[in-house]
Amino acid sequence: MKILINYQHYWPENFRITDIAETLVTLGNDVTVLCGLPNYPKGYVLDEYKHGKNRIQERNGVKIIRAKEIGRRKGPVFRLLNYWSYPHYAKKLLNKLDRDFDVVYIQMTSPIMMAKPGIEYGKRFGKKVLMYEMDLWPESLLAGGISNKSLIYKHYKKVSTKIYSSCDKILTSTKEHIDYIKKLSGCNNLDIECLEQYGDTVFEEANFKSVDNGVIDLMFAGNIGKAQSLDTVIKAASILKDDNRFKFHIVGSGSELDNIKKLANELKLDNVIFYGQKPIEEMPNLYSLADAMLVTLEDKSYANMTIPGKVQSYMASGKAIIGAINGSTANFIKDNNIGYVCPSEDSVALANLIKTLDIKELSEIGKRSKEIYFEKYCKEKFFAKLINDLKELSNK
Repeated sequence: MKILINYQHYWPENFRITDIAETLVTLGNDVTVLCGLPNYPKGYVLDEYKHGKNRIQERNGVKIIRAKEIGRRKGPVFRLLNYWSYPHYAKKLLNKLDRDFDVVYIQMTSPIMMAKPGIEYGKRFGKKVLMYEMDLWPESLLAGGISNKSLIYKHYKKVSTKIYSSCDKILTSTKEHIDYIKKLSGCNNLDIECLEQYGDTVFEEANFKSVDNGVIDLMFAGNIGKAQSLDTVIKAASILKDDNRFKFHIVGSGSELDNIKKLANELKLDNVIFYGQKPIEEMPNLYSLADAMLVTLEDKSYANMTIPGKVQSYMASGKAIIGAINGSTANFIKDNNIGYVCPSEDSVALANLIKTLDIKELSEIGKRSKEIYFEKYCKEKFFAKLINDLKELSNK
């Protein structure tokens, strides 16, 4: 198949779409990615992509076409400009793209407006559109403190409904998202199915060795934003700061990293280590330090319907999962018996849960976690489903 992928982010930004595109190539497909200019997470466009440079590239068999984009920087004004600049400039490139793509694949996280160029291409040239939805809109606006009664929310509810209803098929990352989307006006008859995320290839292929250093090492890895509620981990670490059995490792970056570091400093914690953002290739070595992995989200309706992609990477790594989390992720961990959970945003409950952990038991849970991952959620199974759906649409 000749596939056009539309997603605002791409290599060298660290997003799953790069692995998806390159894997589609290895499976015999011709893949072109329409994306923006690398600026995440720091918010400033990389120098090698400014002033029209590197707008057309090729990497590992994937053709990359980059639209102009305003960097996220800091503050709501630049965030809004970033959200709208990509779809605006990407749509201006559509007539310059090949017109013989068999199907359009849209990866959708926030903001949902990033899907517009792919949908417009499908309409303009009569191509079917498959969306893989990973971030629920307009519900995700609640993460930014926007009320569901506000005019902003109501506006983006209309925008989201129009975008969802313009797709020929939608795959969601959790089952709960299906009902939410179908309840939006005009979306009830959409073709929607669930396809859980898979762990990054580097985690599937890595061999992790467990080293007993007398400490239970707990690691959080991923984006550090408001939605991740990482202050819950820091406050739990504070409760346990005089207990030398536990150490906390924080890997990643994001809009809340500075605030989280500030909180750790104010609490005078020496049991928390920050590593910053690391290339995906370095993550297996860092994961080797951990006896269990942490997942946290704030207690909001959108978060309670979400399973972060890191969960499958944790499983592929053969790690037990400790969650301060509600809803879909809590149920996922309990149903698969791959760790322990306590309520979202409850640092006391998290600290008390951590006190009960046994390193040998965590190792056994980790082995089971990896087995279940390859049985149900691995990359091979993900692409078998994705390829089948893309082919079905391309033949219609």
